Amino acid sequence: MRFINYAAARCAAAGALFLALPGCFQDGGLNVDPNRSTSADAAQLFSGAALKFSLLRVGELTWPVALSTQQWASGARWGLAQAQYDQTRVRSAWGSIYTDVLKNLVIATREAEALTPKPNNSIAQLKIYSAFVYSQTTYLWGDIPFSEAATGLVDKPKFDSQQDVLNGTLKLIDEALAVIDGTSRAIGAPNDLYYGGDMAKWRRFANSLKFRILMTMVDADPTKAAAITALQGQPVIGARADELKVIYTNQAGRQNPRFSFTQIFRGGVQQDWYASNVMFGELLPTNDPRLAIFYQPGPSATSGQYVALNSVEPFTPTSSLVNLNLLKADLPEMSFSLSEQYLLEAEAFARGFWTGGLSAADARYRAGVREGMTVLGVTAGQTDVFLAGLPTLTPTNFRRELNRQQYLDLFMRPLEAWVQWRRSGDRGSEYPTLQVPQGALVGGLVRRLLYRSEEITANPKTPSPVPQQDVPMWFDK
Repeated sequence: MRFINYAAARCAAAGALFLALPGCFQDGGLNVDPNRSTSADAAQLFSGAALKFSLLRVGELTWPVALSTQQWASGARWGLAQAQYDQTRVRSAWGSIYTDVLKNLVIATREAEALTPKPNNSIAQLKIYSAFVYSQTTYLWGDIPFSEAATGLVDKPKFDSQQDVLNGTLKLIDEALAVIDGTSRAIGAPNDLYYGGDMAKWRRFANSLKFRILMTMVDADPTKAAAITALQGQPVIGARADELKVIYTNQAGRQNPRFSFTQIFRGGVQQDWYASNVMFGELLPTNDPRLAIFYQPGPSATSGQYVALNSVEPFTPTSSLVNLNLLKADLPEMSFSLSEQYLLEAEAFARGFWTGGLSAADARYRAGVREGMTVLGVTAGQTDVFLAGLPTLTPTNFRRELNRQQYLDLFMRPLEAWVQWRRSGDRGSEYPTLQVPQGALVGGLVRRLLYRSEEITANPKTPSPVPQQDVPMWFDK
């Protein structure tokens, strides 16, 4: 693994995006050796890491995951190969996460821990965010470097098992929660892109992140049920102001990358991502008002005509597309929403991890759906009608009904939707049902990203044989 040049982090911290970054690499004065740098400003490194990870989530990691998991259809156009599990376009994300994100966080944490007095709140922020990044990374690739990763001391780190990585993220969160205090220095605005140094919000996010990780682990490790139970009553994300999100603006260089892609390469016309039969199958039977928000009619379709495709089916002029309104310049990059929290809580109640039973689960389930619809712009009247038509949760239907709403709630957040799908049922019985696309590179459904070829070649500790795209991960039971 190569490590980051801190000039890039300083540029990112200043708010520069794609076009500004190459010029920043020209300033080598901040480094002695870009692969072995050992110090830099912790706050600037944190903001650089956070911005880079947001850009990866909303850009490079979006296309292949959304298309291969059939949240979007390719229309047999630009994304066809990705819908068939080709991952060439995502190959640089692995290196970016380790060199531009995790390396910065490791160095920033080391710098903060060396200060006197110790800035406990800054350390907590860095550890919580590191746990978030590592959890996201293992959900994408499975076994990954963790215990020896991004230290600048080990060129060929070992790959830790996914179970060990996830347990390690829980440890990072617990360490962070233990040191949050009311007096020590936090990383504040503008370097804290999420909460501006508000440690009460960081505590709530940390507990929510811990909750999400445990809910991902519990089917593979039932002993995690006790830890889920212990979170009931703890402060978690409880308002939109608590959500983990990066705010983009309608200013040049600070726009959501999905908008920028469409503007720069497509002249502002959405012609790449189409409506998926899988999503339509969840929306149509219940007359879900989100259909007209998620999609726009094709250029030759009549008013109100929506036509979906399978993941590799060629488009026609009537084929519906992902709505351009969901590719807005100022659309936030959402990493953990209030509606997601509510629906996870509903699941915890329904599965007996939390006390309250199915009545509490049903109330939280409806609150989660209402919140998600409200944020999308569904009117209160439409939402009331839709909620009135939803079945009451019962012992026999709660998994299916919750899975449906959790999956729909994560539209335009394909990384979380993919995790949700893989944990939604026993292997082969996930919800919703997917089919291996024609021309897929492997015989099964996609369950992981491939390690990049450079890592396989350079690091003999890469798992061997290298798991292919359809090999399940540890949590994917």
